[in-house]
Amino acid sequence: MDEAYSSINTAIKENPHYSEAYNNLGVLYRDEGQIDQAIQCYEKCLALSPNSRNAAQNRLLALNYSEKISLEDMYLAHTQWGANFIQNYQRCSSYKVEITADRVLRIGYLSADFFTHSVSYFLEGLLAHHDPKSCHVTCYSNVVRPDAKTEKLKQLAHAWRDVRGLNTQEAAAIIQEDKIDILVELTGHTAGNRLDILAMKPAPIQTTYIGYPNTTGLPTVDYRFTDAITDPPDTSQKYSEELIRLPKCFLCYTPSRESPSEGPLPCLENGFITFGSFNNLAKINPLVIQLWVRILQTIPHSRLVVKCKPFASHTVRQKFLNSFQEKGVDSSRIDLLALLPINRDHLRSYQLMDISLDTFPYAGTTTTCESLWMGVPVVTLKGQTHAQNVGVSLLTNLGLEWLVASTENEYLEKAVNLAIDIDQLKTVRESLRKTFQQSYIADGAAFTNTLEGVYHDLWKKYVNKTAIAVVE
Repeated sequence: MDEAYSSINTAIKENPHYSEAYNNLGVLYRDEGQIDQAIQCYEKCLALSPNSRNAAQNRLLALNYSEKISLEDMYLAHTQWGANFIQNYQRCSSYKVEITADRVLRIGYLSADFFTHSVSYFLEGLLAHHDPKSCHVTCYSNVVRPDAKTEKLKQLAHAWRDVRGLNTQEAAAIIQEDKIDILVELTGHTAGNRLDILAMKPAPIQTTYIGYPNTTGLPTVDYRFTDAITDPPDTSQKYSEELIRLPKCFLCYTPSRESPSEGPLPCLENGFITFGSFNNLAKINPLVIQLWVRILQTIPHSRLVVKCKPFASHTVRQKFLNSFQEKGVDSSRIDLLALLPINRDHLRSYQLMDISLDTFPYAGTTTTCESLWMGVPVVTLKGQTHAQNVGVSLLTNLGLEWLVASTENEYLEKAVNLAIDIDQLKTVRESLRKTFQQSYIADGAAFTNTLEGVYHDLWKKYVNKTAIAVVE
């Protein structure tokens, strides 16, 4: 990262109008948690190159991390992007699908994350349990670097198409030829997305799911899958898609088969409590840091372990430590871990912490599931957005509502009470994995059966609507 900063700043000095340099600079700022600066860089890039798709979508993603953006401004930013973006594509005028209600549906999953990526852990259960008598599944992969997980997912799907390198029209044509009834987009405004394909609408029903915590902003995307806890019926957050609230939790998690044991409760051997978070730095904003400082100051001798990729940079490490030092917490109480390339080693790192602290307004998802799977309770803060409430849904569905706070003071109280009650921590450590295994979140068969029912309900609704349109 230090070398990247140097190169980009040199490029900007040589040519202040080099727009892509500002986009890349924004990515660096985002990765080290400087969200305001990241947004400014993306906007500078867009001022120089208004059609920069990367900068525009990077900006949308960054807005989800900001504690300063209003819900209305967030919605407008996404829908304005969608209105502008869709003008570049001609919508498909007809479909080759069979307009009958009771038949095997052809489902397409479109993603750039069919590899060892966070999204893959929430997709594996679906692919493994789809009933071929109910749904025929085709995966449309835009993966840059396929790996062993890619091969595993490929074997689980009924059909596999690699759309990387294909232009929009070519990819859309393949989806039409495959007669896909429902196209499920799994990436949103994150790396490698193919929202350009959805802009053409090659399938009669299109929905977005899992990969992005907000609306696509595209009028060609009909639905968005969520649940009533993550997006309550009275939510103030707006979406261009119609929300489909799945029963219980909208996520189905398949733990890694490389998972080590939970390990003993660290504080029993250490003699002090270790809090932790493995969320990316973009989620750890000044408000989060201030609350974590209060927790560390309340529990004497406690420590904090934070793990994320940018800590390979000495500069990033020092900035992060300084943010605690300036607020009265000595940096010697904080351990920073960089990327561990082997997943088993990554999961083993959870054995270092007694209590996991969630972030806000963008909470953890995969990190929360990993933490709970490894026997580490997670304290989370309920909020107004999908991004913040994912942890609330996960904990509630595991019977751990008592770890959900409604205010920052309550978050502090719950974290402190947990740290004081060592017997409870020990009980949670020993029972949490079994609780997780027996939950709906880990029940791929039950979850997929429910989702297939939703697919058929949406299809019947479409068939009925089409029939009425023909009569009229």
